[in-house]
Amino acid sequence: MLLRLAAVVLSLTAVAAARAQAPEGFELTAIEQAYLDQVLGQWETQSGQIETFSCDFTQLVYDNVFGPGNDESGQPIAKSEGYGAVSYQRPDKGSFHVKELLTWDAKERKRVANPNVVGEHWVCDGESVFEYKQEQKQLVVRPIPPEMQGKNIADGPLPFLFGAEADKLKARYWLRVDPRAPTGSIWLAAMPKRQQDAANYRSVELMLDSQRMLPTAMRVTAPDNSQTTYTFKLAEASINSRMTSLWNSLFAAPKTPWGWTRIVEEPQTAAAPVERR
Repeated sequence: MLLRLAAVVLSLTAVAAARAQAPEGFELTAIEQAYLDQVLGQWETQSGQIETFSCDFTQLVYDNVFGPGNDESGQPIAKSEGYGAVSYQRPDKGSFHVKELLTWDAKERKRVANPNVVGEHWVCDGESVFEYKQEQKQLVVRPIPPEMQGKNIADGPLPFLFGAEADKLKARYWLRVDPRAPTGSIWLAAMPKRQQDAANYRSVELMLDSQRMLPTAMRVTAPDNSQTTYTFKLAEASINSRMTSLWNSLFAAPKTPWGWTRIVEEPQTAAAPVERR
């Protein structure tokens, strides 16, 4: 009896400690946690059925400090507007490319094309992540440690776009389901637990189609509070296409563009947790 009581006390202590560490808004009740687990389990199951996925998107970037401010109705104006595509091949290949980018022109009072400004672009061939840094004319190569190769690309730069194992997501993020989602959608909110992720974003919000459990929109808040939103054209997405040659060329390791510098970074070690004060 005493052993059982001690076990219960230890369990309650562990739960209380976990809740104490959770950031504001992510302290879940037992019912909320059960629903979150249900959503993540369903998402994992649906994601496991996808072999290839490609979808166009629209990207809007908002910057409270260096952006153009608000419009007449008080709504913030995006400082840039991008159009691109995100692609995935199970289990560990991916591509993210903003192909067209419009930036704010103060004189024109609108976003216009600028040949000197290019959008974000990275490729993962399963062995390394290649990031194009156009302004510096650098191709940055980040090798994936051998023990991580051949695994889900959810461990990479954009885990929420390609699905993930529920346990891995819970280990990497504080998560909750926001009840304000519109009908037919599931709204997931996340905050990073690891310093490596926290250096890139403060929070991520993802809208999923509740039937197919695929992303329809995403909002990323950076450490400086600037925000980037993505709207995915899910109705036109290519899912489980058999065009093997297209996929192979899309995820092939890119060559260093002429006049550029190729920089190879050391594989990252285990990430430290975020310190909360």
